[in-house]
Amino acid sequence: MKWLIDEMLPPTTADELSLRGHDAIAVVAGLAGATDPDLFQRAVNDHRVFVTENFADFAALVEQAASRGESAAPVVFVRKSSFPAGPGLAFPLAEHLDAWADDHPDPYRGLHWP
Repeated sequence: MKWLIDEMLPPTTADELSLRGHDAIAVVAGLAGATDPDLFQRAVNDHRVFVTENFADFAALVEQAASRGESAAPVVFVRKSSFPAGPGLAFPLAEHLDAWADDHPDPYRGLHWP
């Protein structure tokens, strides 16, 4: 699966997903500071699943795209509080996303709560 990991999540999550055979990049790798609409469009253009904790902004972007009849990216919402705190977050988050990808090999365009 192709992933785009938002900057509020550890960038090493992308590395962990890559070790599991995914094509994963982190926003901090060349996209830091990009606006939410730009990141969403990047995910759409690159056919990536966007992973974020920012429900409000990305749910609105999915809704806006749908109302205009435009393509949307699958957006997976996670809460860091659901995982171990501190520097060890990347491994369990990647493990969780990897399992989600196994269960959803062709995710629909829109919102997901794994």
